[in-house]
Amino acid sequence: MQTKEADMDLIINSHEGDIYLVNEQQHSSQRILCDSNHHPLRFSSISSIKQHYQDQAIDNVWLVQHSAYDEMCGLQNTNQPMKMQLRW
Repeated sequence: MQTKEADMDLIINSHEGDIYLVNEQQHSSQRILCDSNHHPLRFSSISSIKQHYQDQAIDNVWLVQHSAYDEMCGLQNTNQPMKMQLRW
């Protein structure tokens, strides 16, 4: 049985309305995952992203979420997204 060699990280950007966009990062370059029409490929869940990449070896997966909570509450907007590493 041949093992998969991982050399790619995924950065999953979470947006309002259950929209997830994926950036693939290899070495020092990063690109957004697009469909055949060169439009960003939209996922509705992290499970669907995991299924899409099930046959590929991935080193690290990061979830990045931007929140407008502070701004909506009248607090100063820090513009710092939450970033957490996911178990893959």
